[in-house]
Amino acid sequence: MRIVVLRHGMPKIDSSARVTAADFGLWVKRYNVAGIHDECEPPQFAMTPVSQGAFVVCSNLPRSLESAKALGIETIGVCDKSFREMEMPYANWQFPKVPVVIWLIFFRLMWMLGYSENAESFKVAKERARDCANRLAELAATHGTVLFVGHGSLNWFIARHLKAIGWSGPKSAPRKYWEFGVYRYHAT
Repeated sequence: MRIVVLRHGMPKIDSSARVTAADFGLWVKRYNVAGIHDECEPPQFAMTPVSQGAFVVCSNLPRSLESAKALGIETIGVCDKSFREMEMPYANWQFPKVPVVIWLIFFRLMWMLGYSENAESFKVAKERARDCANRLAELAATHGTVLFVGHGSLNWFIARHLKAIGWSGPKSAPRKYWEFGVYRYHAT
């Protein structure tokens, strides 16, 4: 059994703006409905899992679905909101104005420390990632090979849980756009 965990293509959204925390909340909402860049063709290496006839799983977010389409996938076996990216908290502060990437780092760290304003809690998100990993494992037991076109943070927690339940795979989960990791389970 194999699970291929692939990160989606580069989203079509401007991340260079300087925004307040409240404006960052609007950016997060735009990010969640953004597709991928038109010029964001998947590299040849990302096509490998597709050519192996895997059962495909996507989240319901456009960047996951459009990435599957860019990979030439015609049939998505499961499209489910539980496979969406881990939510990003934000605040309603009107100050200071800093680059989006600063808010991304700040709020992701705060989220891991317990701040979850406007988002699911870190605990709930980790439980959801565990459930997603278990569901992918069940699908792999049925279909042999599963391709999950996923998201950065969720992929990391899925990979971590797969390893905890006996799957082997790369040392770190895929981080870059179109990058993937292959996880295998060998029954003893």
